[in-house]
Amino acid sequence: MTAIELEKPDICFFLGDGERDIDRVIEKYPELPVYAVKGNCDFRTELSSSLFCEVEGVKIFATHGHLSRVKYDFDLETLTSQAAEAGADIAMFGHTHCQHLSESRGITLLNPGTVGRGYYPSYAVLMIDNGRFSADLKTI
Repeated sequence: MTAIELEKPDICFFLGDGERDIDRVIEKYPELPVYAVKGNCDFRTELSSSLFCEVEGVKIFATHGHLSRVKYDFDLETLTSQAAEAGADIAMFGHTHCQHLSESRGITLLNPGTVGRGYYPSYAVLMIDNGRFSADLKTI
């Protein structure tokens, strides 16, 4: 919740693992829209493994990444192909707990890292304005 307090975002993306945290965010920030996918450690959830949405003209594909082989597919080709098939401008993913920002085939690949315990706390800020976007990787 520190990242939310620091950035005061218009939208929050949750990229899986620790689904209990979603309820805490919603309780503390009931006005904040939260887009969420399930991770490989989320067992009692009705969340989907991926989602597609459009924010101010930017098409976003979000997934935890375990089904996209993000730990083993070092060029992130599986993730890139999934995002391209969805027509996405950005593919957001988690699973590795490591921040990542790159581009492949015209698609921005973004992993914010993790704000979870036991890791170096990190997150990403995605700025969107009239169909244009930029991303910043940040640490807490």
